[in-house]
Amino acid sequence: MDNKILDGINLLYQRGITSREELLVEFLRVKMTQKFVKKNTSVDVLFSKMKEVTEPELGIYNADRMDFQNMFAAFADASAIEFVTHIYKEDRGGSVVSPKCLTDYIGARIQQISPKNVLITEAEKHLHGLKELVDVCAGNVTLTSQNKMFYLLLQMIFEGQANVTVRHISIYTDLLVEDRYDYIFCLPIFGCKINDVADIFFTRDSDGIALQNLLQYLSEDGSIDYISPAKLLFSGMGFDKLRKLVEESYWLEELVILPDGLFRPWTAIKTYLISISKTKRDNILIGSLEIKKDCFQFEEKRDISSIEFNNHEDWRIELLLSDENECLQQFKTSEIPKKKLKDLAEIFRGKSILKKDAMVGDIAVLNISNIEDGEINYDDLETIREEERKIKRYELFQGDVVLSCRGTAMKTAVFEKQEQIVIASSNIIVIRPGKEILGEYIKIFFDTPVGNMMIKSFQRGSTVMNINHTDIMEMEVPLLPLEKQEEMVSTYNEELKKYKQTVLEAEKKLEQTKNQIYKVIQGGNI
Repeated sequence: MDNKILDGINLLYQRGITSREELLVEFLRVKMTQKFVKKNTSVDVLFSKMKEVTEPELGIYNADRMDFQNMFAAFADASAIEFVTHIYKEDRGGSVVSPKCLTDYIGARIQQISPKNVLITEAEKHLHGLKELVDVCAGNVTLTSQNKMFYLLLQMIFEGQANVTVRHISIYTDLLVEDRYDYIFCLPIFGCKINDVADIFFTRDSDGIALQNLLQYLSEDGSIDYISPAKLLFSGMGFDKLRKLVEESYWLEELVILPDGLFRPWTAIKTYLISISKTKRDNILIGSLEIKKDCFQFEEKRDISSIEFNNHEDWRIELLLSDENECLQQFKTSEIPKKKLKDLAEIFRGKSILKKDAMVGDIAVLNISNIEDGEINYDDLETIREEERKIKRYELFQGDVVLSCRGTAMKTAVFEKQEQIVIASSNIIVIRPGKEILGEYIKIFFDTPVGNMMIKSFQRGSTVMNINHTDIMEMEVPLLPLEKQEEMVSTYNEELKKYKQTVLEAEKKLEQTKNQIYKVIQGGNI
C-alpha cells in the first residue's frame, strides 16, 4: 500500500470522514480535479477548479483550500484500484467482494468463448481483477454499476479504452437497452426483496430478478455465467418458474458448487456458478470447485445428459454428486407413492426468543441443545415469560417432528406431550403431520441415507447449517398406508427399546468390572 494513500486517508479521518462511501467521494474529487489542472497549479486556482468541476456531481466540499491541497498531494498519483480495494477490505456490504481467483476463472472462460460483446454487471464487485478481466476481452466490453460513485470510478479507470463502455444502470429493473451480448458475467445482490418491479418477473428476490432480466439480453449464440445462492436451485416462490424458463428456452452448460466462504465476510451462504447458453447442449458439466494455490480447481466433476438432468424436479446437484446417488435413484424409480411434505403436514419455524424474554416463566422452549440421539431431553428446557396468546402458533403438539435448521449438525426428534406448554425456538423447524402420515414415520424416513441426503441438499449455508422451512415443504416422502406406517413404527420402537436396554446392561456390567479392577490396582482385596 502506497504510504501517500494512507496519509490521505488519515487526513480525511481527521476531518471526521470515515465511511467508505465518503472516502470514495473525496478520492474521486481529487481525481476529477486532476484532469483539469497542471502539476504546479496555485492553491487558489486548484481550489476554484475543484469546486467548479466536482461539486455538481459530488456535492459541496466542506473544508478549506489548504486541506484540499494536502489531500490532492496525497491522492494525485494514487492508483484508484489500490485505493478502493484498500478501503473496501473486509467489506460486509457487498461492494468489492469478488476474489481474484474467480475473475481469473471467468477470464479463462472468456478466452475460451471469444465473445465480441461482453457485459459485466456491477463491475465494482470485481475490482481485484477487473482490469485483467477486461484486458482478455478481444471485443467490446460494457460495465455497469447502479452506484453513482462507482460509476464515476469505473469511468475514470477505463477512460481512454475505446472498447469499454460504462453504464449507470440497475440490473434489478427493465434495462431498456437494445444491445445483445455474447457473454454476460453477473454476481448479483443476494436475498434483497425488491417490491417496485415489473409484473413480468417471477420473483421479488434480487437474485432471481437479475437472472431473468439478463437472459433476454443474450445474443443468439450468447451465454451467461451467473453466481447464484442455493435457493435458486430448489426453492419455489417463483424460482421454480425461473428454472422452467431456463429449461424450456435455454440450455444449461455448467452447474458447479463454489468453494465455501468464497465471498466472506460479505456472505457465508452456499453459492454456485451457473452457466446458461442459447446454444444447444447435449451434456451439462456438474461438479464442485476448490481453491488451490490461489486458483480454482475441480474437486469433483461429471457430465450428465441434458435429458437426464431435466428429468429431475430441481437443480440440486448435491444429490447427483452424492455417493448415495444409487440409493436416491432407487427411491425415485420405486413404485411406492410419494408426496411432498407440504401436502401431508403443516410446516413452520419456531419463535425467535429475544434476550429480554429469556427469564424464568411458564412457557418452556425447545432448543437444538435439547435434542440428542434422536430424542428430546425434557428436563433441561429453558423457560420464558410470555402471554399464551402470543406463543400459541409455536406450541408443540404430540407427534410433531422437530428438525434443526441451524448449527453444525442435523438433529431430528418426535415431540411427546408435556404437562406445561412447550414451544419451538427459531432454530427448529416443526413438521405437524396430517391424517395421512405419522410423525414417527417421517422421522424414520429423515434418518434414512436418502432422507438425510435430501434434507442436506436443501442446505443454504456452507459450513454452518441453514435450512429454510419453505424448502423442506418441497421434499418428497414415500407415502405408505397408515397401517403399514404403524407397523413399521411399532417394530422400530420395539427394536430401539431392546437396543437401549442392551446398552444399559452393558454399561452397568462394564462399570462393575471397572470397579473390581480399580480395587485391585489400588491395593484392595480381590
